[in-house]
Amino acid sequence: MTLDAGPERPRNVTLHAALDDYMKSLKPDQRFGAATSYVERYVDRVGRDFMVSTLSGSRVEGYAEQWIKPTDPAAGEQVQALKAWFAFLKKKNYTVQNFGIHIRVRKVAGRTTGSEVRLEEAPVEMTAEGLDALRRELDELNTRKPELVFAITTAREDKDFRENAPLDAAREALAFHEQRVKQIETALKRAVVVETSVDDKAVVGSMVTVERMDTGIVATYKLVSANEANAAEKKISVESPVGKQLLGKRAGDEVQVAAPSGAIEYRVKAVVQP
Repeated sequence: MTLDAGPERPRNVTLHAALDDYMKSLKPDQRFGAATSYVERYVDRVGRDFMVSTLSGSRVEGYAEQWIKPTDPAAGEQVQALKAWFAFLKKKNYTVQNFGIHIRVRKVAGRTTGSEVRLEEAPVEMTAEGLDALRRELDELNTRKPELVFAITTAREDKDFRENAPLDAAREALAFHEQRVKQIETALKRAVVVETSVDDKAVVGSMVTVERMDTGIVATYKLVSANEANAAEKKISVESPVGKQLLGKRAGDEVQVAAPSGAIEYRVKAVVQP
């Protein structure tokens, strides 16, 4: 008669060793990016020498409550990345259960539950010039990604992860890169090229010349979307205090702009349409 040996006991490894195995299990194009950076961050915060077999549901849930904020736009990505990580630990028999069930985004008090109405995001008016600039920037970012991935690969060759400043810097650079890519992609999805105005009102893309009434200083600004604003080039966002007041105005109109020192009055001298 053969006795039932019972469930196999979990293997005794550190988070550092488990992370190495996890990276090796991924395809090359999956090893670099936001998803793996969230797992590496988890390992760093818990401790690379921490024994995987001593993990507990309460410890994992405590991590999620502390580090995954409901206000973070990337909270969902962090949850999915960590769930995949804990599923791997269970599959490799590093843990007795899949602790991914304890990874979730905390509900914010006062928020409604159940089905919610999702509002469609309004389109964002942009100049053709600004739209082209965003597309060029996106192309440049996509071209630069292999360089950032290579920097992480090189920094990882130093096995002392605890004091590896180049690796931390490389991870941050890649995370910033991917965040900017997402921002541009979102902006491009919502962007619409502003149509040429048929009247003399200032619109996105208009060149507006104003005179400050208390000093007589004359300046010309181009009204643009928030994505295109550039103070050095005198491109002001229509969401800025001055831009909001100038939008829709004609030559001869006067506007007031709130400032810490008091209201500033401007007279619109000319509006040149895009």
